[in-house]
Amino acid sequence: MLKEDSIIRERLHTIGSSQDRNMNMVRGESRRTFVGVETSAFSGATLLSFLLNAHPRIASIGEMNGLLRKNPEEYVCSCGNLIRQCEFWQAMRGEMAQCGFDFDVANFATKFHLGGPRWIQRLRADSFHNRLLNALRDAALKSLPGERRRFEKLVARNKAFIESVLRLTGKDVFVDTSKDRMRARALKMFSPYDVRAIHLIRDPRGVVASRLQRHGEISGRRAAYEWVWLHKKLQDFPSFLAPARYMQVRYEDLCSEPRAMLHKLYRFCDVDPDFEPPDFKSTTHHIVGNPMRLNGISVIKLDESWRNKLTPEQQKQVWEIAGDFATKYGYSW
Repeated sequence: MLKEDSIIRERLHTIGSSQDRNMNMVRGESRRTFVGVETSAFSGATLLSFLLNAHPRIASIGEMNGLLRKNPEEYVCSCGNLIRQCEFWQAMRGEMAQCGFDFDVANFATKFHLGGPRWIQRLRADSFHNRLLNALRDAALKSLPGERRRFEKLVARNKAFIESVLRLTGKDVFVDTSKDRMRARALKMFSPYDVRAIHLIRDPRGVVASRLQRHGEISGRRAAYEWVWLHKKLQDFPSFLAPARYMQVRYEDLCSEPRAMLHKLYRFCDVDPDFEPPDFKSTTHHIVGNPMRLNGISVIKLDESWRNKLTPEQQKQVWEIAGDFATKYGYSW
């Protein structure tokens, strides 16, 4: 039996029997590491969550924001069970209850949407493209009682969720692939976590081809502009982090040189960099997110199907829009 399976089964038997574990105990635990994977959709974040979750010290459930409008009665966890029947997610309800929170797989209630007027939402989420101004903005948000309460309430639930996953898996590094840019900054501002960020990048032509295949209502031009818009924001994203807490990774490099890239990623997460899982799908995973979580593929293979999915005209259009920015990440025509 895998170590993680044993831990989960043990927790299922002990949940409810221990009354001394509460949020005060959670706060007293050793410092944890939170790693946010910041990227665009269809850029390999789900693959990365599988690879990192295979490490004995790293836990990932993929997208921490949850199912997001998916039917929980039909949703299949990456372990192969319906999510409501999955022992891990059943155990999560008990763990969250021990922290004082209700939990249902239909709604994780962890997404960083704090509401309020549009200007305050933009102030929270956008960047001044200046480290000092961003720091002053965050200090102002922390000093405003109403804003502080909103942040602290949602951070407390996110923290309880993260701690529940780490206790169930017996690990101490949590990786989130939700692409929720507010989470890492909020945890940096209002939690004791060692917050880090991985900026995952994929060739814009690959991203656009996948978006057109999955969401035909969007045009290639719009998808290319959105790729540029997002990565411009992500380029400025680490302004609240020390340089050593930020790492750029290209999807193509991860697939072409997985061992070398995982060595760098493990080192970045401050875990044993020499760990080599024989098969990343041989580990028990409870990943939510992209449908690739269910494809059963255990061989890492670079997907460049965009070369056939996009016409030469479409490829040219994408490059005219995104090419100047993509070259900064090492892509070429």
